[in-house]
Amino acid sequence: MRKKSVVFELTDEELRAFWFTGHSFGMQGHSSSVLRFDRLPIPTGVIEQGNLRRENVLIDILATYGAQHSNECQRAYLAIPLQQGFIRMYSLPWIPKRDRKSAISLLVDEEISIARSDLLYDFLVLSEEKHKVLRILLGSTRQSSLEQYVTIFGQAGFKVNGVDFAFSILGQAIGFEAYEDVLYLQGQSGSCQVVLFRGAVPESARCLHSQGRTIPLSFAGMNEEGENGQAEEWGNEIRRFLLYYRTQHPDLNLQRLVWSGDSGVELLTRELLMSGYVSAAERAELRNVPASWQKVLEENKGRGEVGIGYGMRILAHRPELNLWRQPNLALTVQKRYRGMALFLGALFLIGTIIWVSIYHRVLSLQQEVEQLSRQGAGIAAQNKHQEEFATSWSKVTSHAEGIGTGLAQIQAMQTLPEAELKIEQLIYKQGSISLRGSAKDARSVQTLIRTLRTKGWEQPVLSGYQLTALPNVEFSLSALQGRIGMGQINPTEDEPEKMLTNVGTALARSE
Repeated sequence: MRKKSVVFELTDEELRAFWFTGHSFGMQGHSSSVLRFDRLPIPTGVIEQGNLRRENVLIDILATYGAQHSNECQRAYLAIPLQQGFIRMYSLPWIPKRDRKSAISLLVDEEISIARSDLLYDFLVLSEEKHKVLRILLGSTRQSSLEQYVTIFGQAGFKVNGVDFAFSILGQAIGFEAYEDVLYLQGQSGSCQVVLFRGAVPESARCLHSQGRTIPLSFAGMNEEGENGQAEEWGNEIRRFLLYYRTQHPDLNLQRLVWSGDSGVELLTRELLMSGYVSAAERAELRNVPASWQKVLEENKGRGEVGIGYGMRILAHRPELNLWRQPNLALTVQKRYRGMALFLGALFLIGTIIWVSIYHRVLSLQQEVEQLSRQGAGIAAQNKHQEEFATSWSKVTSHAEGIGTGLAQIQAMQTLPEAELKIEQLIYKQGSISLRGSAKDARSVQTLIRTLRTKGWEQPVLSGYQLTALPNVEFSLSALQGRIGMGQINPTEDEPEKMLTNVGTALARSE
């Protein structure tokens, strides 16, 4: 998918916008139809030497332009004037990567006079020789000024991803050689930008205007005498500038001049060549410009070099100086932490919901377990009763015939001549019998007890004894089912008979 990007170059007279797509140069379909170069005039006094003086005017210009390209731009880059900051190349002793940020921070404190609270800087490693030398490009600017521009562009819908100095971009795009001193002249709208490059790094920049009169729109509006006079005036300014710079930097070896602009700048170039300050002069030409971009460059000669050079560097994905790297990094970290916080919050919410659902499920399962436990206890008790009933029933069924015979024998005892008793009630329940009846005397009851033992009933107990009329008695007794037909009388089991005898004797005496 293509990503449309735009490079904005800020100047005092106009705002230049170069639109391009995110394809690399080798891919098909990258035609000039997707490229565009726009120039937005800026009224005089809105921007002066890169300083924004009338913010509302620039906001209105960008708001109108942004409304025409809403939802079109995904990335924006800003090229600012060199007057807004500081850039220089340094050769340092080799520093390990882990220590470079702290070491360069100390270098910034020594070399840059901007207060830390209002400072943005970035560095780019140009080359390094391990354990020997480290060459870096260091750039800085005021945070307050840059934030002002970035905020205005952001309000117009252009999110700024990178910021660099316009002349630094230009030096790399033209391809100035390392350790080569070059004087660059750029004429536009009756003014002239003079930049001294040391390698690809712009060392110093000045803007020349006509003195003592209104600045003309261009050299084309002058006659030949005026052009020569303006060229001579600017030539003197440039010579004074170079003379002063040589006193500060004796190692300056200026041999080459590169120019871009109208015929007036060309005239100024010839005047400097004749004065002997430079030995060679040439028109500025960008290197390795793709064929599809060449037409845009030709149509905007002298104005499109910075935007096109920045676009080439972006698509080449080369390491670059980005003065807006620190705020972007802080914003990225902030977004990352915010996203992490949202993710953890969502994870916590999901975990809470899952925990609550599991808790309710466990609670319902516990209630079901308790209910099933109670039901199980009831079923166990019921099973126990059933087992007891089955055991009793088994006993009853297994000895039903014997029990019936035993009960019939007890019932038949009252018909014996020697018994002389009458059984009025006989109850059998779960292996025990209860008898209630009357006897002629106590001896008949004793005979009944002995007979019960003989028939296999165990532990006969006299539970009731009542003397009605001598010697008649009414009695009640109980006994447990034993081994029917196989009873054995223990000597200790004669106690009921003895007790009955004693009771009978006592009652007889009382009569």
